[in-house]
Amino acid sequence: TARRDDIVEDDYFVWWGMEDKYLFEYAKEELTEISQKDQPFAFTMLTVDTHHIGGYICRLCNHDHAESYSNAIACSSRQVAAFVQWLQQQPFYENTTVIISGDHCSMDKGYFDRNVEAGYQRRVYNCFINAAAKPTYSTRRQFCALDMFPTTLAAMGCTVEGDRLGLGVNLFSSQPTLMERMGYSRFNTELAKRSEFYDQFYSGQ
Repeated sequence: TARRDDIVEDDYFVWWGMEDKYLFEYAKEELTEISQKDQPFAFTMLTVDTHHIGGYICRLCNHDHAESYSNAIACSSRQVAAFVQWLQQQPFYENTTVIISGDHCSMDKGYFDRNVEAGYQRRVYNCFINAAAKPTYSTRRQFCALDMFPTTLAAMGCTVEGDRLGLGVNLFSSQPTLMERMGYSRFNTELAKRSEFYDQFYSGQ
């Protein structure tokens, strides 16, 4: 679709297919178009320039750091910040929730072994901007990706009955998550067990 919409050339292919600098411009075009329709909209995008080992260095990257991955991270941070600033200037922003969320810690473990002090606990970055809900308490919570489902809906202004959906808990509420109730070890053990309901549901039988 990026080729079809003239975002990139027909023979273009780098990294995972398209670097983030084109993704952000593509996103601006798409958001401008869908925001002008008289209906609610949701837009999701995945950045990948920092995803794999060493990251991807594009033409926007500076070379301020000794390691390539440091430069890729710094470049990605600047691009994300600029995109959020662009969103905040758009007429639809006042009624739009922006969520920045990582799906896992960086895969480049060696980079962190070299550059971060021993004992530092790495975490996934999550950020809710312009959310319609306020957190009951927002520090020292234990949660996982399952909790992002009801939390996202609450951030958009939806009422979540009981503050729970599926296996997730609305993190704006005071409800404890499964991880908080069970502890990480037991939670992980239980989640790894086979579920006939899950298998039947997703097999469609």
